[in-house]
Amino acid sequence: MKVFLAALVFVGLAVLLLGVNIFFFHRPFPDGEISTNPEMRKRGIKCAKEEELEMLAAREGKTLCDGNFSDACASCSLRPNKKL
Repeated sequence: MKVFLAALVFVGLAVLLLGVNIFFFHRPFPDGEISTNPEMRKRGIKCAKEEELEMLAAREGKTLCDGNFSDACASCSLRPNKKL
């Protein structure tokens, strides 16, 4: 029983300490969505679906996802103001 209580206290303390910025300072949770995270897009990191579309288009001699959010990228959630 002592081990269980010690583990419970340890897990609770870990959750509290990991969530300090979110719980107490009300900072937003870091954005992990590739299509809406400006740092990932700036570094050239693309979603898997976008990369697949570009590879398929390259085989056919076409270009996709040129930044105008055309219908080729509509399914890839590249729209800047996408609401989840």
